[in-house]
Amino acid sequence: MNHFGLIIKIRNFDLKKKIWLESPAFRRSGLVFLAGLMLLLTAFWLEAQAEERFIEAGTGDVFKLRFRTLQPGEPVILFWKEKVSDYLRIIFLDNHYELKKDQSGPQFLILGIDLLQKPGEKILEVELWKGKEMPEKLSVGLEIASRDFPKKKLTVAPKYVSPPKEELERIKREAELLAHIYSLTTPEWLAEGPFILPCEGKLFPNFGQQRIYNNVPRSVHSGVDIAVPTGHPIKAANSGRVVLASDLYYSGKTVIIDHGLGLFTSYSHLSKILVRRGEIVTTGQVVGLAGSTGLSTGPHLHWAVKVNQARVDPLALLELEF
Repeated sequence: MNHFGLIIKIRNFDLKKKIWLESPAFRRSGLVFLAGLMLLLTAFWLEAQAEERFIEAGTGDVFKLRFRTLQPGEPVILFWKEKVSDYLRIIFLDNHYELKKDQSGPQFLILGIDLLQKPGEKILEVELWKGKEMPEKLSVGLEIASRDFPKKKLTVAPKYVSPPKEELERIKREAELLAHIYSLTTPEWLAEGPFILPCEGKLFPNFGQQRIYNNVPRSVHSGVDIAVPTGHPIKAANSGRVVLASDLYYSGKTVIIDHGLGLFTSYSHLSKILVRRGEIVTTGQVVGLAGSTGLSTGPHLHWAVKVNQARVDPLALLELEF
């Protein structure tokens, strides 16, 4: 029988922050106190959003699901906490995964719910194998809630709505290249520690927004935009390997980082690229400078995330522990 337990977890408050909050200098400034209190409450609120569900198999294996919410455009992390079986086969939303107990590296998978996924109950299947035998198979129902995305009208250069014939081959070639990159999965987890925002600026939480360019409906906006001036440094959200550093027709000068286990982050519309394909980058390393290249209406960073080809909200990465 499957056993579920739902908890909400808040990490311990940093002791150094506590000491600073109690200092005389802090008490003398009511304004700083209020600002600090708001930041603290915001941090607690964000971390409280991550939910965890525990699943116990009859074999003794124990799993944990961690997610921000079960909606389109959200990542779900599956941890193998207590390992009794030799290996697992997992199926979720037509994607197939495997985990072996003796593998070196993290014992978790990242499952993505694409932003266009239809709501309703979706089944997470976990086959537990011992040698050539499968003593148990778990079927876990996950209720995907509906999610409404806004619409926005934008005016752009006509060449981005109706590309000239001489650019069609380039667009096709770039689409095939991106599809190939996102189809590959590095079996090792290359990231380390929490994910960070690539830059500081005015954040537009416009993930999933339906874009209408020059009164022509186009595909949904699969990332978030951060308004920053041209030349502003753009940092890697976490460590990984650069798998693309090129100038593309629609996204302009773009960097894509592979963080392993099928998770990629991309940084688009840059004015300058400062890394090369194949380069290993660390969290916070500057990979380029902000700009307005490609299909863009002004200087900003377009930050996007894909998990096993599912388009997920980048801001969700900031609220989850891996």
